[in-house]
Amino acid sequence: MKKTLAALLLAGAVAPLAAQASQSNDISYTYVQLDYANMSQSGHGFVADGGSLSGSYGFADHFQVFGSYSNLRGDKESMQVLGYTFTEQTKNHPWSLGVGYFTAIGNRADWVTQLSYTRDRFTHRFCMASYGCDGFSNRFDVGAIQTGIMGHITDRLIGNAYLGYGNGGHGVTGKVYGDFGLMYAVNHTWGVRAGVMVNNDSTETFTLGVRASF
Repeated sequence: MKKTLAALLLAGAVAPLAAQASQSNDISYTYVQLDYANMSQSGHGFVADGGSLSGSYGFADHFQVFGSYSNLRGDKESMQVLGYTFTEQTKNHPWSLGVGYFTAIGNRADWVTQLSYTRDRFTHRFCMASYGCDGFSNRFDVGAIQTGIMGHITDRLIGNAYLGYGNGGHGVTGKVYGDFGLMYAVNHTWGVRAGVMVNNDSTETFTLGVRASF
């Protein structure tokens, strides 16, 4: 993992050196986006789904700050235990903040490098009829770096392909992931975006939403 992280850092530092200003590519880094998110894991099926609100603000020609908040819930599962109905449900409320650097690598694409911090909070609640409810929660702090290309596929279609690495230190396993997305610009302000993030523990997160760019 140390070699992977070093390679990502090197790629993020070296690739943009010969670039031009990104404004010529007409890619907006100032936007608000509302998504439906669905998280699953190969071999385990559905995990959770819900809504996600995110936004970004581009400044000083080559920089952005961004953040997001998600409200995800797993299916409520029920079972019979000694004649009693037992139910359980998991909720996940992650939020993140980050900063990015972008610069042009031609007249249709930018190289983008982003650093982010995520606070991931899980709540597991279980109830048994006639006995009430109980639960527990846990939280994880994860830092991540990702780098890659965002650019025009057509005049209205913009795609991104990033490679990233995230790790939270003690108690959190480091993960390599890919982040891929497509956005179709309906007009200068509104667009429809779909994305998928996959990591090396087979977790897949699909998103579909609406973006307002400024």
